[in-house]
Amino acid sequence: MTTHDSQHDGGRPPGSPSSSPEHLHNCAAQPRTLSFAHVSQLAELITEARQYPQGVSRADLCETLTLGRNAVDRRLKTAVGLGLLSPAGRGMSTGGRAPEMWRFNPSAATILVLSISYRSSTVALTDLNGTVIDQSHWDEGILCEPEAVTDHALAHLRALRDRHPELPPTWGLGICIPTAVDFRDGTLIAPATAGTGGAADTLNWTGFPLRRQLSQGLNLPVWLDDEVNVMALAAAKRIGAPQDLLYVRLSLGLGLGIVSRGQVHRGAAAASGEIAHIQMANSGGRACRCGRRGCLETTLSGGAMEDAAVTPQALKRSPYLRHLDENGGIRCEHVFRGAAEGDPVCVRLLTEAADRLSVVLAVLTTTYNPGEVVLGGGVAQAGEFFSRAVGQALRRRVLPATSERLRVRMGHEDDALKGACRMVTDRLLSAHVMHVWLPHGSPVGVQELVTHRRQDA
Repeated sequence: MTTHDSQHDGGRPPGSPSSSPEHLHNCAAQPRTLSFAHVSQLAELITEARQYPQGVSRADLCETLTLGRNAVDRRLKTAVGLGLLSPAGRGMSTGGRAPEMWRFNPSAATILVLSISYRSSTVALTDLNGTVIDQSHWDEGILCEPEAVTDHALAHLRALRDRHPELPPTWGLGICIPTAVDFRDGTLIAPATAGTGGAADTLNWTGFPLRRQLSQGLNLPVWLDDEVNVMALAAAKRIGAPQDLLYVRLSLGLGLGIVSRGQVHRGAAAASGEIAHIQMANSGGRACRCGRRGCLETTLSGGAMEDAAVTPQALKRSPYLRHLDENGGIRCEHVFRGAAEGDPVCVRLLTEAADRLSVVLAVLTTTYNPGEVVLGGGVAQAGEFFSRAVGQALRRRVLPATSERLRVRMGHEDDALKGACRMVTDRLLSAHVMHVWLPHGSPVGVQELVTHRRQDA
């Protein structure tokens, strides 16, 4: 569906029939040609509406976007015709007639999401806000061969989409994976190289064309990023979130996502947040999966906790861990849940991890001064116990000026899914990408998007 923007934004006076929801819908259905200026303003209008679930008035849009009423009317007509905005009733009156309100419509389309973790993967079908409609899991992740994971992911994604023919069409796929990603083109990179003797699983995924294979297999536009970056994006888009925050993912491995002024910061080489591979003086010189020794991840990660949980001393003191060890083995998720349930050994392991983490966070928070530190990944199963332990240890190490406005909280178990969806929706509704698909009425089947190499454009 396309529209034509006139040389100027003249039109009917305020209060004319053009302001009604019905007129907006009917006019949007007429084929027209969109200028890029119109698309840019349309993208800004939709972005603004997405921030207010209760709805936003035309007057507020005029003020925020610095556009005239007739210009906003034109953009509203386009957004309503696309199904991306819908009427939200009337707002509160400030003395005159109560204003008409408009809200973002997350049910206009669906998004597929693939979250590849270390030992498992999850696919989900969501709406445009990241609300999960359906999902599937299987025990296969980055520790397995990339070809096998990709083949099985395609099968699960197709099955998920086929199960819901009654839902709106799927507009795109978002993928997250716990390794560094060059966001310019979705290339998988890693701190390990053959020269440093990195772990075989890490090297197998480095450079693997995951994004291209899935976009071709599903005929969908695909965006791919580091797992902790999409988790940070989910945290940043939460209502009331500060503009600057840090997201620590503690699962089998360790990662850090940085949000600055509401946007994920990736750095010059997509290597921002690689705290896992900082070499520490008191690490004992343990071998790291990157091929070096003494990295932070060797003492602060779910993998390090698994090693500590199977020592004779730990098993002797914890019937909980001993039972697990005798019946299939101990994984970091067991340690996280054990701490939440009060097992003394698990509590000690998480308390020690909180103290080690606070040393690094003391430097980061003093330098960056974020409004929030979010702790997520597998450690979310430890509950508020871990956020309290980290917060207390961190505040002992920084000045009150740093900590007094700093909140330390736990993330949500579905941050990866929500963040991956948000990544796709943000890109699809950006001005440059909308300009590509608007002439077609939707992104569905637009080959220029399916085959696009640059995913940051």
